[in-house]
Amino acid sequence: MTQNSTYNRLSDEKSAYLLQHKDNLIHWFSYGPEAIQRAKDENKPIFLSVGYSTCHWCHVMAAESFGDQETADFMNENFINIKVDKEELPDVDNYYQQACQLFTQSGGWPLSAFLLPDMRPFFAGTYFPKNAVEGQTSFKELTSELLRAFKEEKEQIETNATNVTEAIAKGLVPKDKVEYQGHFPPPAAIMDAVKQFADESNGGYGQSPKFPQFSFYEWAIEQMLEGMIQKDQGEHIILSLEKMLMGGVYDHARGGIHRYSTDEKWLIPHFEKMIYDQAGLLRLLAKASVLYPSPIIFDSLIQTLDFLEAEMLGESAHFLTAQDADSEGVEGLYHTFTIEEFEDALKNYEDETESLIDNSETIKKWFNITKEGNFDKGLNVISLNYDLRSDFFTQDGWNTIRKVKKAIQNERKMRVPPMTDNKGVASWNFMMVSALVDVMQYCQIDIIRQKASSLFNTTLEGLYTNFLVSKDEQGMKIRHSTTRGASLPYLEDYVNFAQTQLRVYEMTGNPVFKQNFSDTLEYVLKEFVDGDKVFTRAKSANDHELYPNQSVNSMDQSYKSPASTLVHITRRAAILFGDKEYLDKIKDIQEDFTHESLKNPLNCGEALRALSYPDAAYRVVKLPVEWLENSQFINFMPYFLSRFVLDYTRDGEDKWEICNLNECEIAGTGLEEFIETLRPTSTPEEVKESE
Repeated sequence: MTQNSTYNRLSDEKSAYLLQHKDNLIHWFSYGPEAIQRAKDENKPIFLSVGYSTCHWCHVMAAESFGDQETADFMNENFINIKVDKEELPDVDNYYQQACQLFTQSGGWPLSAFLLPDMRPFFAGTYFPKNAVEGQTSFKELTSELLRAFKEEKEQIETNATNVTEAIAKGLVPKDKVEYQGHFPPPAAIMDAVKQFADESNGGYGQSPKFPQFSFYEWAIEQMLEGMIQKDQGEHIILSLEKMLMGGVYDHARGGIHRYSTDEKWLIPHFEKMIYDQAGLLRLLAKASVLYPSPIIFDSLIQTLDFLEAEMLGESAHFLTAQDADSEGVEGLYHTFTIEEFEDALKNYEDETESLIDNSETIKKWFNITKEGNFDKGLNVISLNYDLRSDFFTQDGWNTIRKVKKAIQNERKMRVPPMTDNKGVASWNFMMVSALVDVMQYCQIDIIRQKASSLFNTTLEGLYTNFLVSKDEQGMKIRHSTTRGASLPYLEDYVNFAQTQLRVYEMTGNPVFKQNFSDTLEYVLKEFVDGDKVFTRAKSANDHELYPNQSVNSMDQSYKSPASTLVHITRRAAILFGDKEYLDKIKDIQEDFTHESLKNPLNCGEALRALSYPDAAYRVVKLPVEWLENSQFINFMPYFLSRFVLDYTRDGEDKWEICNLNECEIAGTGLEEFIETLRPTSTPEEVKESE
């Protein structure tokens, strides 16, 4: 070995995740041609380790194995070791996650992939312990066996790699079709189909772990607003929202939502907070507030906006990626309280009108605080007792709830906080700005709108300075992350940028955003779509990597499927620009996604949002841009769900019209006539009361 091959190369990286591993005893390469060439020159297998900075089990595996001298010596001698931050290189992660699904029927992080020197995988898994436990293979046993197979069973290894590569190329979702009548099954029928998975006691669907499937709930709320879901079906959605927001998966002290719940009751979360989850939460709550204007909905909105501004906004006006689950090396330590710590928080809260400690017995019942705790070592995850909601869903009760939340937030300020990854990811920032637009459009509480508007104004400028490299005749050039100077063109970045530009246009009426939407969508349809396939990176970048470009399906993974979002915004573009050719460009994708989503609707919420409405349901609403300065119009905007696209005229006339793909159906003059013509005969609240 040459001298320069015997050290860890991560110290010059900008990624927080890679820097966490710069002192590992394993001689990591960052991903790139140098490492791959070294594997070819030395005919060694590649160990590709993929994770991210706030990943709990990534920390565990690093401490157990990557800092162990014996393990490191073995890996350094026999493998070329490559470390990847999945948030920097989503394309790499996506490909080898698919391989992991084929080998183990699961996925996640840390991803441990073992590759031939040409980057084809011959095995992939996730976390492996240093020592074998409960029948789980140890990392040492695994790597020793894989090295033996690489040297002694070349034919079998080649067969594995070929089979996996071919399976990924075909796609992991079966192509069989679902029988149904009409354009798409009605929403009530889909709700009936998923009812067998509904947890009637705790809300949500399925057993633990429970993820807040934001896109599915958002679709359900939209269809409830349209009157397309039956009362009992809708009640389960509201139950799920309330249970989620009262459970420990929601951060009651600060706002924002944790990644998922480890139990079926939404009580014990995996404590990391991802920025894309906050975007999903804001979108969902903004629309839910129209249907169900509850204090817990509004407080969760304002709290989460406060959290984003205080803790997740970078100095250069972009949203940061995530907060760690661990602090001081312990998962959940920052967020949990012993009964004594909780009582101290109540004692230390100063309020002239109320002594929280005098009311502590009631408060502890409301917040499920016990001596035994509900977490490790007598610690309590903060939550609200759903069974006592009638006690605290009063004006006085809810004021006390708010004070307690402030009290525990004050106490938490004295603690060592979890690490926050200060990287910005383009697609996630675009999702956040779109979510802020949703809050501005759908939430009818002025202080919440103003908070969202303030964040929107700050971060909209941040999008351009942090992620948009240039614009030329080919369209926008988008940088995927703030930690790498350049990146391949990724579907998720361009699709979410396009959606953001459309939503910002609908909120501001500025024609620059409309043009950006048009240009970016044209680029996406040209560069990422081929018949019934949507690719994860641009077709012009097909040959830039050894692993093949891969198609993206309709399933929401950690966040909403960018391919489903593409279908959604293309259908909206057709009505906005009055151009049916847009629909022709996605008809094959739409057909495939229809059948994919109907097989697994809970995990394809974004596809349901994209596919539920027939073409004939879409409308473009053409309005004078001056109306955007009129509070009466702003207050009417929540009535326009995504099948309506707002467009603006600048001719100084006070005329409006509403058009489908073939003709303009209704026209008039003046805002009063517009509202009178369109206003529903009863509001969702009035319908609820009448029931």
